Amino acid sequence: MQSTPSPTSTPLRQACRLALLAQAMLACIPAGAKPPQATPSPPAAAAAVAELDTVVVRHDARRDDTASRTVVTRAELLAFGDGSLAEAMKRLPGVSIGTGAPGSSGAISLRGMGSGYTQLLVDGQAVAPGFDLGALSPEMIERIEILRTTTADLRSAAIAGTINIVLARQARRDSDELKLALGVSNGRHLPSLHWSHSRRDEYRSHSLETSLTRREYLVEETGSEIARDRDGVSAAQRDTRLRVDGYRDALAIAPRFDLTLRNGDTLALQSWLDAGHARKYADIGWTTSLGPQLDHVRYRQFTGTDVVQLRTDLHWSHEFAQAGKLSSKLGLSGNRERSRFREQGYAIDANQNLDDVTDGRLRVHGLSSSGKYALPLSGPDASDSGRHALELGWETGLERRRESRLQHLRAIAGQPETISDLSFDATLRRLALYAQDEWTLSPGWSLYLGARWERIDTRSEGNRFATVRNDASVLSPVLQSLWKLSKTRNDQVRLGLSRSYRAPELRSLIPRPYTSTNNRALNPDQQGNPDLRPELATGLDLAYEKYWDQGAMLSLGVYLREIDGLIRTETRLIDDRWVALPANGGRARTWGVELESKLSLARWFAALPVDLRFNLTRNWSQVDDVPGPHNRIDSQPRLTAALAADYVVNPVWTVGASYSHRSGGPVRTGVHEIESESPRRELDAYASMKLAKRSKLRLSLSNLLEQDLVSGAEYFDEEGWQGTQRRRPTSLLLRAQIEIAL
Repeated sequence: MQSTPSPTSTPLRQACRLALLAQAMLACIPAGAKPPQATPSPPAAAAAVAELDTVVVRHDARRDDTASRTVVTRAELLAFGDGSLAEAMKRLPGVSIGTGAPGSSGAISLRGMGSGYTQLLVDGQAVAPGFDLGALSPEMIERIEILRTTTADLRSAAIAGTINIVLARQARRDSDELKLALGVSNGRHLPSLHWSHSRRDEYRSHSLETSLTRREYLVEETGSEIARDRDGVSAAQRDTRLRVDGYRDALAIAPRFDLTLRNGDTLALQSWLDAGHARKYADIGWTTSLGPQLDHVRYRQFTGTDVVQLRTDLHWSHEFAQAGKLSSKLGLSGNRERSRFREQGYAIDANQNLDDVTDGRLRVHGLSSSGKYALPLSGPDASDSGRHALELGWETGLERRRESRLQHLRAIAGQPETISDLSFDATLRRLALYAQDEWTLSPGWSLYLGARWERIDTRSEGNRFATVRNDASVLSPVLQSLWKLSKTRNDQVRLGLSRSYRAPELRSLIPRPYTSTNNRALNPDQQGNPDLRPELATGLDLAYEKYWDQGAMLSLGVYLREIDGLIRTETRLIDDRWVALPANGGRARTWGVELESKLSLARWFAALPVDLRFNLTRNWSQVDDVPGPHNRIDSQPRLTAALAADYVVNPVWTVGASYSHRSGGPVRTGVHEIESESPRRELDAYASMKLAKRSKLRLSLSNLLEQDLVSGAEYFDEEGWQGTQRRRPTSLLLRAQIEIAL
């Protein structure tokens, strides 16, 4: 199916087109730069440098780049001694983490929008569906980039924004470091070991990050379910309890090798291996005090998963003698997963009436290629008002996915034996071409203009459904501008106009059912829709930023997204079973206000070396084809905020704390459905002590408030109303970590 942006007459899109036209006209004006001059030979350049004093130039991407991005350093990620990247990311500006299934991290979101609206990348490449942030430790990360407006060199599947996780980079010095940690939560243990090794000389370097973790967990949950008929009379009332006990062992290895050739070319080989072994045991029971009994009043589940993911990228770059630089990357990826699911159900008389044995295998192989040619359109001696750089690039990928799922329902309690083989093969092809141009028009004004064309082809074949073909292409223009308002360049305004999209996941396209136990409106089967089209969004971002010395800054911004072809999931009764099906609906819009600030109290009180960080996002949204009130997009929270402080007590001790808040409330997700969630508040603290010159002890306390998580769901139509509410207690996590530089 072909999907292209349709013309509209909204004021926002008219403004976007006018801005792009203005940039095209400006491109015809001479930049006034001096003609390009030959680059001095390496010996001459080295001699010139030797005659000068050493000058340290620090580039602040957040402050100086025309294309807006927030960069979170490795030191900021490691400060609290978190055991997983998900725990560290909840403090980042504008980022919130949802409540996940037992043993898994929740969905990550910017501006409160997850479920594909927030693009998550690792080294610029999209992560596999179902990727768990718990698989990465903060020690393996070089930095995290947060982009709220798209850029042409990255995929435009980022309606809410992009979070790019950059793995550990080139070794800067010879070092070895060992970290041992032990965490305890709710009587379960979370040990981990991390080893970092790096070496470098004049022409080559290598590094190795290795992490070994075990995450045990115990989740207990209670709930209730109530149903009323069309007259409001109680028709059913049930109570439920759930207990999930499990663990996940994980090994992550990230080696990197860098080489500089005699002609100045650079080669880099970056790999990442993640191997996981998980086991989960669940016991679920229902007690009915009013209404019909469920078919299975108790069921026990076992889930076993073994996963190996591997990705290797080869980077090459060449700088031409006259002008320009060519960079390219070739990537290979693979994913092997084996899952085992066992479920035994029991009737009200305690006799077993369900015996489900399901085995699954997943094989994914991928090949990708990307690159860009950077051409400076101004000479090396150009003034601040003459710098002009153009980049042309490509990105292509081929992925083959083979998945088998054999479900065996054994004959029991009068039920016949059934065997269903729900296997399928899928091929995904991607092609993207882009151009981006960054131009410094004057010392106080710079422009970034880019355009990216992407095509996604999906082919799926299964033994229980006809061949599925889904094709889509999207053109995504983007314009960003930076104005510095004062001679000191401490005050500046940013503007961004962009086009982005959200492509349906492969699972949403496959018309293969995922059946549920005790099927009903509040617990439906899941099934894909091969006719889904991408959502298309036009965006506006505007921000004012102010900077002071000692890293202090203030940013106040607003954003707006208009979305066409919104994908929503509706629950329907099909052949006596409730099924949740996704489909493209009408239009939606989301807008909000964002505030971020950093400051050091030492600026005013020299004896109080406390660094403060604060961020807040207030969101609004509206879905046109869902009745109000509370018809917000993707269960979007109205407010997310975080406050963190670090205090250097003395050269030995450093302490800190953070508080994060995510609002709750009801959200109408469909014509007949409402979901709700309680506000989520988390308080964490840490203390770091230097034991010796090359060792450190770090103690951390997470989830000090131990707040219960309460969630609910409702379904209503002309026949009546059903509602359920669940409560999950949470526990304090105590973690001790020793860090030794070898």
